[in-house]
Amino acid sequence: MRAGHVCRPGRCRGTRRRRSADHAGRTGRLVRGRIRRSVRRHQLRRHHREGSGTAPFQMPAPDRGNFQEGDGNPGAARLFARWPGGRGAGMNKMATVRAGTVAGLVLAAGYSSRMGAFKPLLRLGRTSTIEHVVGLFRRSGIAAVTVVVGHRADEMIPIVESLGATPVFNADFDQGMYSSIRAGISALSDECGGCLLLPVDIPLVRPSTIERLRRSFANRHASVLYPVFQGRHGHPPLISRALFPEILDGDGAGGLCTILARHAAEAENVAVYDEGIHRDMDTPADYAALCAAAQRTEIPGLAECEAILADMQPNRDVIAHGRLVAAVAGRLATSLIEAGLPLNADLVLAGSLLHDVAKGQSDHAIAGALQMERLGYPEVARIVACHSDLEFFGGDPDERAVVFLADKLVQGVCVVSLEERFQRTFHRLEANPAGLKAARGRFDTALRITGAMERRMGRSLRRCLAPLSPQPMLAEKETPVPAAETAVLGTTESVCPVCLRQVPAERVQEGDAIYLRKTCPDHGAFKTVTWRGADSYHAWGGSLAAFSAPAFPATEKARGCPYDCGLCADHRQQSCCVLVEVTERCNLSCPVCFAEAGGSTPDPDLDEISRRLAALRKSGRQVNIQLSGGEPTLRDDLPEIVALTRRMGFDFVQVNTNGIRLARDDAYVRRLKEAGLECVFLQFDGLSDDVYRAIRGADLLDLKMKAIDACAKYRIGVVLVPVLVPGVNMTQLGDIIRFAAARSPHVRTVHFQPISYFGRYPGQPGDEARVTIPEVLAAIEAQMGQAITAADFRPGTAENPYCSFNGDFIVGADGELTSSLAPAKASGCCGSGAGAPAAAEGATADEAERARRFVARRWAAPDQCCASPSDGTAGVLMKADSLDAFLASRKRTLCISGMAFQDAWTLDLDRLRQCYIHVATPDQRLVPLCAFNLSGMNGETIYRRPRS
Repeated sequence: MRAGHVCRPGRCRGTRRRRSADHAGRTGRLVRGRIRRSVRRHQLRRHHREGSGTAPFQMPAPDRGNFQEGDGNPGAARLFARWPGGRGAGMNKMATVRAGTVAGLVLAAGYSSRMGAFKPLLRLGRTSTIEHVVGLFRRSGIAAVTVVVGHRADEMIPIVESLGATPVFNADFDQGMYSSIRAGISALSDECGGCLLLPVDIPLVRPSTIERLRRSFANRHASVLYPVFQGRHGHPPLISRALFPEILDGDGAGGLCTILARHAAEAENVAVYDEGIHRDMDTPADYAALCAAAQRTEIPGLAECEAILADMQPNRDVIAHGRLVAAVAGRLATSLIEAGLPLNADLVLAGSLLHDVAKGQSDHAIAGALQMERLGYPEVARIVACHSDLEFFGGDPDERAVVFLADKLVQGVCVVSLEERFQRTFHRLEANPAGLKAARGRFDTALRITGAMERRMGRSLRRCLAPLSPQPMLAEKETPVPAAETAVLGTTESVCPVCLRQVPAERVQEGDAIYLRKTCPDHGAFKTVTWRGADSYHAWGGSLAAFSAPAFPATEKARGCPYDCGLCADHRQQSCCVLVEVTERCNLSCPVCFAEAGGSTPDPDLDEISRRLAALRKSGRQVNIQLSGGEPTLRDDLPEIVALTRRMGFDFVQVNTNGIRLARDDAYVRRLKEAGLECVFLQFDGLSDDVYRAIRGADLLDLKMKAIDACAKYRIGVVLVPVLVPGVNMTQLGDIIRFAAARSPHVRTVHFQPISYFGRYPGQPGDEARVTIPEVLAAIEAQMGQAITAADFRPGTAENPYCSFNGDFIVGADGELTSSLAPAKASGCCGSGAGAPAAAEGATADEAERARRFVARRWAAPDQCCASPSDGTAGVLMKADSLDAFLASRKRTLCISGMAFQDAWTLDLDRLRQCYIHVATPDQRLVPLCAFNLSGMNGETIYRRPRS
């Protein structure tokens, strides 16, 4: 049998004949027999050629690079030129092709070597993977489904036929995926206008994605349609018949992606709400993740919910309200689940985030439910439909009741009591008897649900939700606890966490904690913890740096801080590190994200980036550059950006990254090194995947390790950056430090960042959701077994002392750490390294410049930072036994530092004015990082995405 033979009972190639079911069955049995014999001959022939015995052969895994998904497909437009008669003829041909049907083409011929089990027959829920994929096409209205088989074809063929699909045997399946693509396309009917190409190991694509591609194909004249989620192409691409001849004539060099790249100008993207277009299974870990995701196929994930809201709900206040409702509902659901109630937490999250997706439309609950039904989320639709009005007569609450009550406990973007929420409604409806009666009915329902929940949880609603509110807004009749004696330590200015207007604020001490207290005339009082440990607070603040205003202010003082950043003349510190954001795109959907990354704004081109850098050079100061985002490594031209930065005179360049591409693309890492990259600022939250699932939404530990290894291979310095979240990774600080010490000198620093709430975060944070600098230092001391103590750390002196801490350590031969911090003061976000006197940095150098030099020297690749001890630290480090010992220890040093960023609750404008980490904006201004990322509870920002 020839390669690409169609196992199609009752059909010759290019024709369609209708046969009875009995006739088709008889013919199918004959065809199956011929195919099995052909497969066996193929196996024996290949096996004999390899010089083995008579057992079926085993070949190496095929090259999976033949079909690659990516963020873009650059290439020249050649589609129409390939048709006889030139461009006009091509257009006519394309129009004719559009009249045909769309087929599903499933690739299931490979060995599955990396998996260690045959992927098409692995169970995915109640069905096999191949059954799931064929069923996906059927549910999406695709009648013609072709499955290319090869390895274990004798098992696959009867299964494929029983599913009503057409099997096609590829005798050359061991040559790679392109051979299967060619075999499958050659077998498609002449009436086929295009095919959806889907490898069997990407089975969790949603039916709504297939339907959207199919509808788009009928209305567009594109050679290829790519499903896109969060700016990334995924599977399945819908390939027009216009490309079939070129694919069939191709030799497979470079795979299908090479051909598709040549037609990028005729390709179009179709935005979908579907994480499944990126989910594959090449390894057992991938398979386990897919099995877990398969349980939620009718429930959108967090990233999908956010994408739906971004497209369907233009009101950012409504989106912010939904996020807080989700936080309240999540806390209620967690408590009920712990009490033994079998709730679906994923369904509660999706229903609460999307409950107001159609807010602003007539009868928005029903309108939103219909939207969810169309997207294939019937369970979510039921929650959305009754979130405003629900009948509840007792018993245990379900997911609908949880979301209903959570919605009633949130007024705008504040958590309130039921009494407070409904009193306003009752007052508003006094002149509307029918409306008032309905509102009282909803209030009674909410009270019944509250009672049912409290009975099940065994505790009050107020205690369950207390961490979500910084104020006692959930009224409950309890004996009040006397407040601790309050002392006002100083005054400052801050902003309202809701509207971001400037408000007066006080730093107050209550017991052993320091709080920032403020009141907005429109949104009320707020009090948030900023420091736990009153004794250390007073000592820590004694190292305030001398002010150093910008030599050339870029903006005038008009509205006051924080609205005039540029920098203005009121700013009190020069730049040390400047972030240049090169993309808003990201390949993760972290539940917590400073930058709220994942946007679709076009990336700035090289000219735009060059203009921002040129504006920095005009100041005459040297600054360190951090290329940030989004995820900068999504840009293929990032090495060119690094090289451009170095050519423009910046002597230290680092990249802020999650490390995914660095782990997967060795050539890319080499290009970055060759371009002049000094350091990778690597997101590294812990040493177990449960931490990454909680903070990043995915299992990432293996990729982090591979990224570190790749940087070590090319001698790029690595800074590990854990975001510290109470209850998630606070017990892993010591393990992270020990890991870093073992990986030194390639790992240069551990830079802890206690979580701050701006950008994207689950809901309004309470004090229990915060960790302060003294708590971080205490955790390090406890987990390092006194090998490191809190006394080994100092505040920075270039920035405000309450912003950071730092310590410098020598790594011994067996990994033990010894502090090298001398009594002299530290400097900068990571200190001076060893308390070097100012003269070592130059008699006229300012604090920001000293900090910049320290970072450049200590965070860079080890082949540079270890070249010489002449950096002002020799006097301290010479406590080693000999010069040889000193030189050896100098190559094994580790910085441990931290930065406590400020959000809308904790923002102290005195601290902000001393910030020396700035963001270069497109209009060539410099904005302090905390001001740039600052966001209110309704999602409003001042600088990042200001409301129009």
